[in-house]
Amino acid sequence: MKTLLEYSLLAVLGVLVIGSLVGALLDRPVFMSYAYSESMTPTINKGDLFFINPLDRSPEVGDVIVFRVGSTWTVHRVVAIIGDGYVTKGDNNVATDQQSHSIPPIEKDQIGGTVIAPGGRVITVPEVGNYIENGLSDRGKILLGALLIIVGILAFGSGEARRRGERKRFITLKFKTLYLLASSFLLLMIAVSIFVSWEVIPVEYSVTSAVGDREGWYGPGEEFQTEITVKNNNMYPMRYYVSAPEPVTEVSSPEFALSRGGEKDLTITITAPEVTAVYSTKVTLNAYPPLLPESIMEALYRVHPMVPLMAILAVVSAFLGVVYLLSGIGNEDAIRIRRRKRSKLKGIPEVFRL
Repeated sequence: MKTLLEYSLLAVLGVLVIGSLVGALLDRPVFMSYAYSESMTPTINKGDLFFINPLDRSPEVGDVIVFRVGSTWTVHRVVAIIGDGYVTKGDNNVATDQQSHSIPPIEKDQIGGTVIAPGGRVITVPEVGNYIENGLSDRGKILLGALLIIVGILAFGSGEARRRGERKRFITLKFKTLYLLASSFLLLMIAVSIFVSWEVIPVEYSVTSAVGDREGWYGPGEEFQTEITVKNNNMYPMRYYVSAPEPVTEVSSPEFALSRGGEKDLTITITAPEVTAVYSTKVTLNAYPPLLPESIMEALYRVHPMVPLMAILAVVSAFLGVVYLLSGIGNEDAIRIRRRKRSKLKGIPEVFRL
């Protein structure tokens, strides 16, 4: 029963971490998120971490939901249902989102999930979001996920010595546990290197009748070009894919490879919209280590930018699995830790054999 509970907890931890990693890559909350403002105070204060049920996308009045408007994710409460849409409001706001921001009723395809609230009380972890937002970089957030998995493996992968008389005195760490630890860390580092190489570069310009008065001012329908520079800061070669929405009409090199430290200048051709306004067109760069043939990588990328990442991780996982089987790594003890019983430093483990 104890073993079943341990592995159940490890499975839950893995789902949370992996789900959060995927959410970071897809730029959407999956199992957990945190509040960016005081709009839901006192239910959810700014920086409070809360948990999401991503499968519940049919909330009722009174439920707190996570939804997307444009490129922004918001957590607010459902206060009314109008037809197929939901009227939402922050607990600390005077008016609904539909009144104060002229947002149409939220549709189901905009909902990322319902906030978990047993008995109507939202479960929160205070201040976690403030630290994540101010104290961690994107790389640090993924490394935090790696740390959680490593802690889980160390917590549940170690076993006690089975010989009689040693059960309470020794804790052992198996070779297979160390291999799992190293493999998980390698896979996460690959995911980190890919993730931090992805960029969204905004190209800002104005469409106006005062053409040429300032740099970056263009006339309606005018075609112009701008350049962006891409640099590979990884320790190994990467293959890049460039995508951009209209009004971008051409990218000089939509696919290219860069060696370690390599740079490339890209020319972006844009046809200015007919309506005068200030615009920001986003050019997306996705990079991957060249672990798959170019033709396969391109085909997978066309499905979704996440697909090549998953394929690369699957290939590396398969390779690690083959190495495990061929190497004969077994259930032998790699490390045995003895707890001193009659010592002033009782409770401090001593590693006495490697």
